[in-house]
Amino acid sequence: MKPLAICVLLFATLAFAESHEDLINRAFDALEDDLSRHWSYTHTQEDSEGVYVGRYDPRLPEAERWELISVDEREPTASETESYLEQRRQEQDEDAEDDAGFESVVKEGSIALVEETDSYWLFSFAPVADSEEDLDIMESVDGTLRVNKDGHYVAEMTLQNRGTIKPGKGVKIEKLLTRLAFAPLHEGGPVLPLSIEAAIKGKAFLVVKFDEHEKVTYSNFERVLD
Repeated sequence: MKPLAICVLLFATLAFAESHEDLINRAFDALEDDLSRHWSYTHTQEDSEGVYVGRYDPRLPEAERWELISVDEREPTASETESYLEQRRQEQDEDAEDDAGFESVVKEGSIALVEETDSYWLFSFAPVADSEEDLDIMESVDGTLRVNKDGHYVAEMTLQNRGTIKPGKGVKIEKLLTRLAFAPLHEGGPVLPLSIEAAIKGKAFLVVKFDEHEKVTYSNFERVLD
């Protein structure tokens, strides 16, 4: 092949190549971004306090959109319902204020392709701390992101510590994990959250141990028309 033809071919390849950042942003664009307006769903939370099953429906008046259905497969008490509804309202307020995209939590230039198969891309990245207090923690945390090729969507994002974290005097964190999973409602359908998992384990001042694990799963989605 002549040198000029090679240059033209190389330029065309580079011009149409998609950067890792663009590929990831396009995968995030495939996710449904407004559950609170367009979807009714079941919300199951499992933690050290028990298993709480609730239902959200945006068609109801704002104060009635959340309902606590059961706690450990029994009817909830009045105090459990009050506490649950307050927690849900606080979390929704926080979500409304936090509209930052993936790029805001990734250290610039840290995205790298770790693995590519016929079905997915796996990327690594360095997360950015939300505040000065979180700097020491985030420096010991690695992020990974799996993008499925079929449907081109984010299937899973994980933040996990590399080793023991010492965020302050007398405090050691042995395990820190956050994992978000997404999946299509059906083949070719909208991509919705599947689960959120968080865990922390460690010790404070040699005597106080903490070991917390929480998992939230989303199910029984129903599309709500505007």
